[in-house]
Amino acid sequence: MTTLDQLNLRELNQAPHLQQFSNPVRYGFAALMAAVGYLALYFDWPFETLGVFQPMMYALGLVVVSLVIDIPFDRLSYQLGMIGIFILGAITAFLAWSSGGTIISQDGADLIWKITALFVILFTLAAAVWNAPFKNFHSKIAAIPMMYIVLFAFIGCSIWTVVFSTSNAKIYPTYTYAGFGQYLRLWHSDKWWIAVQNVLIYIGFSTVLAFVIGFLLAVFMDQKIRLEGLFRTIYLYPFALSFIVTGHVWAWILSPEYGLEKSVRQLGWTSFSFDWLTNTDKAIYCVVIAGLWQGAGLVMALMLAGLRGIDDEVWKAARVDGIPKWRTYWSIVIPMMRPVLITTFVIVASGAFRVYDIVVALTDGGPGISSTVPSQYVYVNLFSGNIAQGLAAATIMLLISAIILIPWVYVEFVKGKQIR
Repeated sequence: MTTLDQLNLRELNQAPHLQQFSNPVRYGFAALMAAVGYLALYFDWPFETLGVFQPMMYALGLVVVSLVIDIPFDRLSYQLGMIGIFILGAITAFLAWSSGGTIISQDGADLIWKITALFVILFTLAAAVWNAPFKNFHSKIAAIPMMYIVLFAFIGCSIWTVVFSTSNAKIYPTYTYAGFGQYLRLWHSDKWWIAVQNVLIYIGFSTVLAFVIGFLLAVFMDQKIRLEGLFRTIYLYPFALSFIVTGHVWAWILSPEYGLEKSVRQLGWTSFSFDWLTNTDKAIYCVVIAGLWQGAGLVMALMLAGLRGIDDEVWKAARVDGIPKWRTYWSIVIPMMRPVLITTFVIVASGAFRVYDIVVALTDGGPGISSTVPSQYVYVNLFSGNIAQGLAAATIMLLISAIILIPWVYVEFVKGKQIR
């Protein structure tokens, strides 16, 4: 290894700044952390109150935080060692659980968990003070609460959902391993298949129609019309409403008893019939209509922002070349709006897949179960004494959402960054 490589490696492994604290303060804080660790083990605190799992999750959170905010350890290997120690503790706990205590006793695994959690937490805190301050210190410290929220509320709850979907939990979330039995029951359920078909119908129609209507409205608004602000407010107003409000309003409009059908008949067309809301084959299309009415305005706003980002020179060049306006949109403008189109699709498709409120307010999954959607299936099972089945359905929804989101994240943030 050349001298230059050694210097670069040293710069990578060491904090690129002068330490904030004097050596007595740094050594004193390190000693304090060691004393706290010893006393915690000696008095079994806070493990006696919190158990073993929660401190270990705090340790995991601190490992993630240290990586994100880039706490500059004296050596890069120390930071990697924190991850390795945590993985070792997790493997130990898994062996104790999976072997029923034959490979390693549960008490032994708990002790390793305690030592690992304390070591990771206290060593990371000591390293943070030892090398403070580091780049963007205050802003990164302020972001720590949000990192923990993401780690526990989103990632942690998602992992909990997947784990308990392999159990036989009924009324209470007690874990008894049942393999993939809940998933087999799920895909043999007629109600679940109806829910999947309905959400595919809703996604297909609402996404395509919202794109078409939203784009046409955006093109209309892009013509520098008068009262543009008023029209934009009118189109966006439905999106400001709650889905519950939208569902109830459209339930009144589409009701054969006192809605559109009755109003048209009072005008003289006594044979007019519009009973989609009570028709098992068409009820889901009522949900599509209501969702489209509420969501088209958002698509219009996003598309309009994309259109306003097109340089006027593009339009001037197209007019000089005699290109028809529709061809300019199709061949030039729409390809230039690719990032906006992808982002809009992800927002609309992910929202359509999670649709719940508007279904409950408009049809409540009826008539019968003809307009049930996966979110409603999850909710009903979670609160009707079949927790594991609801969590299995939620896991499938999580997987499909990931299939929608991960390619977008890769294209926009990973591949796009590489191109730039």
